[in-house]
Amino acid sequence: MPILPHRESVKPRCRYHPPPTPPPPPPPPPTPAMPPLLFSLRPSPSACLPLRRLLLFRCLATSSATASTSLAPYHASFARRMALAGIHPHHRIAVGVSGGPDSMALCVLATTWKKAAGRKAAADEEGFVSSAFVDGLLGVVVDHGLRPESADEARLVRDRVRGMGVECEIAGCEWPDGRPKQGHVQEAAREVRYQKLLDICIKQQIGILLIAHHSDDQAELFVLRLSRNSGVLGLAGTAFVSQLFAPYVKYDGENFRRYGILLVRPMLDFSKDDMYKICQGSNQSWVEDPTNNSMMYARNRIRASLRNLSTEGTFLSGVHKLISACRLTRTHVDYTWNMIANQSVSILEYGYAVIDLEKLDPLNVDDLCLSQYLAYILQFVSQRHRPLRGRSARLILDYIRTIPCKAALTVAGCYLCAAPRSKGTKVLVCCSVDWMESSSAEISYKCSYEEQAPPVLEIDQIVLEGCLQSNQFIQNRSTLPFVYSKSSIDVLNKAKDLSIIDDSTLEKLCYLRADEHDKFIVNEHKHEEHDLEETKFPDCNVLSLCPGETCHFMSRFLITWKAPEDLNEICLHENKEYLSKICTVNLNGSLEVRHMADADWLFLAEVCNVRSVEENLSDPKASSGKVEMNNAPQHYRYLQWSAHKALQNLRSIPAAARRTLPVLTNAQGDIVCIPSIGFRCCPSLLIQAVFYPRVPLGGGYSSYL
Repeated sequence: MPILPHRESVKPRCRYHPPPTPPPPPPPPPTPAMPPLLFSLRPSPSACLPLRRLLLFRCLATSSATASTSLAPYHASFARRMALAGIHPHHRIAVGVSGGPDSMALCVLATTWKKAAGRKAAADEEGFVSSAFVDGLLGVVVDHGLRPESADEARLVRDRVRGMGVECEIAGCEWPDGRPKQGHVQEAAREVRYQKLLDICIKQQIGILLIAHHSDDQAELFVLRLSRNSGVLGLAGTAFVSQLFAPYVKYDGENFRRYGILLVRPMLDFSKDDMYKICQGSNQSWVEDPTNNSMMYARNRIRASLRNLSTEGTFLSGVHKLISACRLTRTHVDYTWNMIANQSVSILEYGYAVIDLEKLDPLNVDDLCLSQYLAYILQFVSQRHRPLRGRSARLILDYIRTIPCKAALTVAGCYLCAAPRSKGTKVLVCCSVDWMESSSAEISYKCSYEEQAPPVLEIDQIVLEGCLQSNQFIQNRSTLPFVYSKSSIDVLNKAKDLSIIDDSTLEKLCYLRADEHDKFIVNEHKHEEHDLEETKFPDCNVLSLCPGETCHFMSRFLITWKAPEDLNEICLHENKEYLSKICTVNLNGSLEVRHMADADWLFLAEVCNVRSVEENLSDPKASSGKVEMNNAPQHYRYLQWSAHKALQNLRSIPAAARRTLPVLTNAQGDIVCIPSIGFRCCPSLLIQAVFYPRVPLGGGYSSYL
């Protein structure tokens, strides 16, 4: 199917001229005397708040009966969303808490939801003992440590959460490379924050983390991605449920395993105003950070623009209808790619994938689903988790639709070519050697044997329940609005044609898109110049391995070197003075890990072709120079047998995929072990390699319901 022309240059059907900026509101009237940092309640933060880092709002008292009635719809909606995610009150749950109205409202709803289930359990169970804190609920406050007063603020929020009956702890952030650069603070803080939340959940054996993102956040993200020319998958916003994996595999006492949690956003049906109402209705205080009003950050600018435009007609409701339509399309794409992947992709133990083009039938798969299918396969094979965009996306679509496959393609950290003996009906996908050489030091690491509790098993059951919900939902939908929309402009125009948004909403969205896009381009050029001036090349650290250690090579292969309890008989009985330098007896304690090169299988072939030790000693040309012969015939015969066995295994692996296998060498560069194919120079050398990517195919579970 030919690629349609890009429509980013299509002009919006009409222009929107924003209303003049209103004058700043008058200063608030004097407030009665209150404790320090306390201010009377406002329905929403004012644009002219005092320039303090943290402002605390206290709610006026309301009767419990009135509060219970006013909050009942919120509690019911929260319970429905949790059930839709497959999450039940008996699950152990953490809540990310900043102290703002969003996270405090989330704490209120989660606490009530848990307590209601606890009361029912107490009624059904004799001898039930109530605890001071809600069972199975933990609040986590992240102190980014970027301001002197942040520690005091974190303690204040922690105490308020504990006052709600929720156990709460503080996670402090460290910045070993110094404070993030101006303009990157929010992004860097977010990355560190999620890592801290993930670490605490794993340590506490909690499988679910609740985050207080709401519908206004989704609208901001929609406009932000609209300005970055995202397609419909990006415009679908943040997932309702997504799986987050630790950056390193962890040891559970027996094996190294992939650890992760479910990130759940149960407040996506609520607005920012709903958050204030929940806090007010529950007499719960919250804090406001005036830096959220800084126009330095794109999200803050977009938030201010949306606030101004939301007063005009049905603009905001139209945006939310458009986001819902994008999410429906995203759900369909995720369901489709997963279904065709189960039928057409094979993952091999040597770290590569094979796509069966006849089963895939790419000419009859729409661009959106096929792009997502290919992106997930490339991300899995390379463990390079970046979206497939622009020219790369168009290149691989054209490539995969050329049947039979005859050419090769390097894209997104992967090398693609026709699988051997398939006559072009199958495509081999393996990691690119260039990507491995440029990123090996960055994503390869030694594994820690610090014992962790096993991963939370209930996650699998929750994911299964969530998948059933998603599949039932998408199978009952007959119309999918944006499957053939290739750009953000296509999405907007299609939404107008389907009456999802009206002319006025289209005009305003086009204006917001253009306005923020211009600022984005200017900032990008500034950052590029800044980066060029301060570019530093990282040290090329070589990954080394010692006996008793495990490493994760390229976040793909787990390599374990077990220290032998006893030496093999061959090593014991040979004359140690003449043992090979690459025998375990003579190793200096560490080996270096690299990927396989073409010369390595030539080395194995040369070892196999030597008929005897004596013949090799009499003819120096028979050796590659990397094999040192000596007076240890039994040891060398084992070496020859191991090379022969490895070559047999190697013949079943396509040449392109061989280059991604890990090879261990000594300090002189001599090959000591190629564990994936069973080659080792010494019988006492116990090294194993298993293909175990850090992130599974598809990046883990996600739901956009």
